[in-house]
This record gives sequence, C-alpha cells and structure tokens, in this order.
Amino acid sequence: MRERATTQRRPPETPAGTQGSVAEQARGTSRTDAGRGHLWQIDVVRLLTFAAVIAVHSLAFTEEPDNQVAAGMMMLLQYGREVFFAITGFVLVYSTWGKPLVARSFWRKRISFVAVPYVVWSGVYYAYGVFGHAHLKPSIGAFLADLLDGGAMYHLYFLVVTIQLYLLFPLLMRLVRATAHRALPVLGAVAVANLGWLALLHYTRAPSGPAGWFYSHAYELLPTYAMYVLGGAYAAVHLDRVEAVVARYSKVLLGVATVSVAGSLAVYASQLSSMAPRQANDVLQPAMTLSCLAAVIAVYIVGRSWASGRRRGQHVIEVLSDASFGIYLSHPLVLALLLDYAGFANGHQVMPDVAATVVSYAITVAGATVITLAARQTPLSLALTGRPWRSQVKRQPRAVSEQVVSPATATPEQSQGVLVPC
Repeated sequence: MRERATTQRRPPETPAGTQGSVAEQARGTSRTDAGRGHLWQIDVVRLLTFAAVIAVHSLAFTEEPDNQVAAGMMMLLQYGREVFFAITGFVLVYSTWGKPLVARSFWRKRISFVAVPYVVWSGVYYAYGVFGHAHLKPSIGAFLADLLDGGAMYHLYFLVVTIQLYLLFPLLMRLVRATAHRALPVLGAVAVANLGWLALLHYTRAPSGPAGWFYSHAYELLPTYAMYVLGGAYAAVHLDRVEAVVARYSKVLLGVATVSVAGSLAVYASQLSSMAPRQANDVLQPAMTLSCLAAVIAVYIVGRSWASGRRRGQHVIEVLSDASFGIYLSHPLVLALLLDYAGFANGHQVMPDVAATVVSYAITVAGATVITLAARQTPLSLALTGRPWRSQVKRQPRAVSEQVVSPATATPEQSQGVLVPC
C-alpha cells in the first residue's frame, strides 16, 4: 500500500531481504543424505541469514535514523537479500544439474510455492494497513498495484524477484551449462556490470522520464542481483572445488572476510560527511559487496564446521530450516504489532532504544516462529509458509554417507528432490 506510514516503512536495506522463497527448500553439508543430496551447511547458512534479516528490521524501526552506530551495524547485517539470491541460484542449479529441464514442468512445480504465499501475505498485510494502526482507505486498485511490485509490505519484493528468477531460470541454466568451464571470467564480467549499476543507483540522481522508473524499482528487478544469483549457480556446479578451497584455506578466507568488513565500514564512514547514516549504509551500493563477501565466507565456514562435526541440535536446525520461509513471511506482522501498539517504535518508545531493539528482535523471532510452526500443521501451510502441509509429506530416512556430492558427479537420484519441500 502506497501511503503506509508505520507498518509499511521501508528499512534502509529494504524492502528487506530473505531467502525466503522456495529456493530455501534446499538443504546443505559436507555430509549428504543418501538419495537426497542434502547439504546440511545450507540449513545453517539460511538460518544465520534470516537472523540477520530480522535484526536489520528491528534496528531500522527501533533506532533513530541519525544513529551512526546502528546504521553501521546494519551495513554489516543487511547482506540477507544478496545471500538468499545466491542460495536460490545455488539450489536451483544443484537440483537440476545433469538432467533435462522442461520449462513448463519446472514453472508448474516451483512457482506455486512462491506465488501462493505471496498473494496470501499481500492480502494479510493490506488488511493490516486498512484495519490496523494506519487505518488506510481500502482500494482494490491499490491492492492490485501492491501485487505488481510487492508493495503491501517492505519484504515482499523478495518474492517478486524470486518469481522473475524462476521464470528466467531455464535461460539461466542454459547459460550456466555453456559457460561452466569458464565461470570466473564470466562471473567477473557480470560483476563489473552489476557494480556499475549499483554505483549509478547510489551515487547519481534518478533521471527524469521512464528511465527513472528503473532507479525507483531497482530493488525488485532481478538484474540488480545478477552477480549473486550467477555466483551461487556456478558454486553449485563446482561444489567439490568450493569445498576443497574452504577446507584448505579457511583461515585465509576468514582473513579476507575481516578485511572486507573493514573495507565496508570504511566506505560507510567516509560517506557520512555527505550523506545521512541511512543513505550511507544503503544496501544497493558497491560497498555492500564487501559486506556480502564477508558474510558468505563467515556463515558458510560456520555451517560447514557444524555439518562436518557431530551436528549437535540437528533436529532443531531441521525444524527451523523448514520453517524459515514462513518466518520470513510473517515476521514483519509481529514487528508491526510491537511498533504500532506496544511502544517499540523509534520516536515514542517506552524503553531505551537499545532495549527496544533487543526485546523486539527476540519477540519477533519467537512470534514468527510460533506462527509458522502452527501453520505447518494445518491445510493453510502452503499459503502461509510456502511449504506443503506436513500430513501430505513423506519424510525420507536419515541414512548418511560421508562424501561430498557435486552436481557434476551426482546421480539423478542424489540430486532429485533437493528443492521439493519436505
């Protein structure tokens, strides 16, 4: 909804990001479930990324916009959208490599898991704008406009971009297959173009006329995230090489991550002399690539370390990973209730900013998790969580093998079903 004031406020990095989407239906680790190609480490990567997404939204709405420290923290935490698009590209290629891809069959199987919850949650958030704190005047035209661009709530843009990716995935797969043997130069060329586009968005004014539309809608257009999607896709093809590099050079990679964090914060600090904090930490800028690089390295190493060990708390990780898309979809509703009715919003808080941020984060995570886990037990599961009703799902046995399964070497049985919700 266009005029939403309190519940529809766009955080600096939003419309905010998370995998959400059904690409999140893939799994990950150095160990794989026989017959499923399950990569356990991706579960951990997904959960850590969702945690960062909710943290960014909590910071954005409970801390004052001129708080430079909070904005700097957001600069490091708002990697969610990019990592989730990388996961999406990874999972889609991992699950379809080595077997024919029929576009109509792919679209029929995948898009409903995004489109159905997108429409339902757009309706939920539109209704909240009408009947909740904002008391907006209902309008069918406004709701239809929201459906076109994810405008019903700040995080729904992610589903709009995901649907674009699904529609174009057959073409992307052809590109990946044709260029897999020269992935680095192709990815480098795409990254240069992508960084140029981000620089235009951040450092230049939007032009007048139709060209200005691309500036204002950049966050909901797939090309804005091209290098992340393609990077994830190539990583899936060369998973065995990725695993080998991470295993051998983990300390070096963590050093790269540290330098990247420092570089990202340095750019942010240098921009404060000419930009407001919430502009200096804009998610659509070249410097965010450094934050994203650091985040990818850190969360993947953490996930891989857990996956290759005893996997303590595996059941909890499984449950939360299964619920992650639903948590992403529902968490702005919980946060909006806190902001609008419980005195957590910046500007009229009943507690110090820091306390409001921490408490709102904890309640939002807990509330969205409860909503999702409850919905997963009902026929509304697909509509509310993007996952089929549990009673309709047959769980696979947990037999485990110790080898890494790369898309290049996986059998059809090993790759089958990675994206299928279960």
